[in-house]
Amino acid sequence: MKLNLSDLNNGYVFLGDKLKVRTTFNFEEDSSILWSGIRLLTHPPCLKELQITKEDIFSKGNFEKGEYIREKSFLIKNNVIPTIKNRDLEYELKLILRQPHPNNPDDDLVINKTQKIEIKAKDTDQQVMKPNPLSLSISGLNVSLSKDIFKPGETIKINFSSDELKQVEIRLLQKANIICYCEAYGQTCSKVEELPPAIAGDARTSDMNKDFLLLKVPEIAQPSHNYLWEPHEKEYWGMKYGSYVKWSLMFIGKPKPEFGKEPIKLEVPITIIAKPVGEDELGTDLFSKSSAGAPSIFDEVSSKFQKVYKISSIDSDIEKYNIKIKNISKEALNGVSVNVSGLQEGLFETAPTLTGFHRWEAGEEKEIVYKTKQNITALICVLEDNSQKTIRIQTPLSSDFF
Repeated sequence: MKLNLSDLNNGYVFLGDKLKVRTTFNFEEDSSILWSGIRLLTHPPCLKELQITKEDIFSKGNFEKGEYIREKSFLIKNNVIPTIKNRDLEYELKLILRQPHPNNPDDDLVINKTQKIEIKAKDTDQQVMKPNPLSLSISGLNVSLSKDIFKPGETIKINFSSDELKQVEIRLLQKANIICYCEAYGQTCSKVEELPPAIAGDARTSDMNKDFLLLKVPEIAQPSHNYLWEPHEKEYWGMKYGSYVKWSLMFIGKPKPEFGKEPIKLEVPITIIAKPVGEDELGTDLFSKSSAGAPSIFDEVSSKFQKVYKISSIDSDIEKYNIKIKNISKEALNGVSVNVSGLQEGLFETAPTLTGFHRWEAGEEKEIVYKTKQNITALICVLEDNSQKTIRIQTPLSSDFF
């Protein structure tokens, strides 16, 4: 058995977009499987796997020897935390295949393939933030800024004046950390260390006639954010995983002797936003495969329109249905999987049976046996192949098939 996993997004995906992946299964002999799918995973500070989302590929079934190619897509929701490499917040795709264990029926044989993927935040939402001027006074120190939003690499001009201070210092502070809360332990993860604010820039003067100080935002400054992801899967309920970056200006003033000895301190929040996306990159993204397009109304149409498959006959026996399906196209089809389930009371689908055919010749008829103890009114066949055609055929059991 050989597995191959590749993403179709050039190694990254933006929040709110679809991540498309291609999987290849090479069965070196006729094989039975229990389940196969893809998981998007990250690793909190405890290094356990945390599943963000998953996509099923194959359910339990039997496959002929050969190659089966399937493409799937994930919607990366906007509440997912983007990749933050300097805090080890990274993601990987894991392709998983479970098979019956040849020596231990109580255990599964698990084969997997992993690949890293980067999740990026879109800058468009941040660019529409409206800057506001800042003006404040405290203990004889007057400070003003023309705005409170800045970009990496930008120089901040801080106007100040005071008759009571002999020295002014201004620090650019960053508070940043991981948020990790696990309800099982009822507390913040013990692996998350409390971090003090980091000084990203500093300027000071004893010349009180100077009127202003300049502070440059580092080129590598991470934009302000506050991400918090909470899972929908019940096995992860109570888990909270996030990241925050907060920026501020700390003003420290040393008073003249006649005005006291205690320095004054004042912290003012500011916002750092990402630099605008370059036109070349933006143009590429608009037309890249990673952009999430609207689904086509022809993605899953019946064989009546696609003229690829036809139900030739359905013969019923006690708790068993023999279904004959014919390839009515003019070409051979490769890597075909047929998922058969029943429909109860027009609402509920019964447990499926999955069968994989390496090659299906034009005009060839295949027979599939579907076993169920439940009363059903229709059979549902979902057929996929290596060209990514997906066809759903729903057939009432009272129909005349000949």
